[in-house]
Amino acid sequence: MSRILDLPLLSFSVETGTNEDWTDAWAYVDVNGAPISGAGITLNMMMRATADAASVQIVASSVSGAIGGLPLNGALVWGGTGMNVVALAIPVDTMQRIPPGSYVAEVLAIAEGRQKVIATIAVTIVRGVVR
Repeated sequence: MSRILDLPLLSFSVETGTNEDWTDAWAYVDVNGAPISGAGITLNMMMRATADAASVQIVASSVSGAIGGLPLNGALVWGGTGMNVVALAIPVDTMQRIPPGSYVAEVLAIAEGRQKVIATIAVTIVRGVVR
């Protein structure tokens, strides 16, 4: 049995550029600082200009294959000693195709027939200077 219901919602901001890989990581811990394992939990992330925008700029997952009929252009993985760290990897070739601006992203956890948003991210993408 997974610990999907124990995962808190984390909200944070990120600024990244069109000329770099977007890599980030964040950890899930309980109120005592103990790791909350992500074992058995699939992660999906989408990034759009607004929550209502039809077009999706980034689609990342911890599993292979399309998400909602959209091909992946990034990856999410669980890691760390306690399997409680989410690592995000979006390659530079994806970032180069995204117009600078403000975006919203969320990470959805899926396990045992349940779905839970575990991260909301305010993303600012800036035009890279070195290109």
